[in-house]
Amino acid sequence: MDRQTFLKSIFTKKTTDYSFAIIFFFVFSIFIVFAIAPSLTTAFSLKKQEADLEIVDTAYEQKITNITAIQGQIEDSRDSIPLLNQAVSQYPEVNKMVDDVKTIADKNSFAITKANISDVNLRQTQKQIESVELNIEGKTTFTNLQAFMKDLFNQRRLKTINNLVVTQDKQSTNSGQLQVVLTIDGYYL
Repeated sequence: MDRQTFLKSIFTKKTTDYSFAIIFFFVFSIFIVFAIAPSLTTAFSLKKQEADLEIVDTAYEQKITNITAIQGQIEDSRDSIPLLNQAVSQYPEVNKMVDDVKTIADKNSFAITKANISDVNLRQTQKQIESVELNIEGKTTFTNLQAFMKDLFNQRRLKTINNLVVTQDKQSTNSGQLQVVLTIDGYYL
């Protein structure tokens, strides 16, 4: 076969059509790999990011709703903030606590025989509730002790009684005097 016949057999209509189809599919596959595949990958990635962002958006909306609710509570409680500051003071204010307890003890005929204060942390640390412990020993009647405790709990500064020991005073005869030992905690930030 000579060269001329060979070229004619190669460039027939059928061969040209097949060659064109093969070249077209080859170029089309290269186009898909380099142009469409990255676009599809980007599209699927963006769809996943959209779903993730919708979840984050929902979480942020919930947080904003919670903050709005808290702001509403703060607005409602704004007038009570000074009362809260009085209930839990910013500093130990030991002298004020002792004075408050002494005032109600005098009012209710609670004769304090001994009083002391435990260690007080005056160092500024992180904002957490601390307490001042006041230990008191005294003599009083049962009725006056009840009135003392009622007045103690009705004061603005938050106080708790951690320890209460009541015994009959052996030195008093029939006067109904009781020996009282109690530990009062006052709180501060």
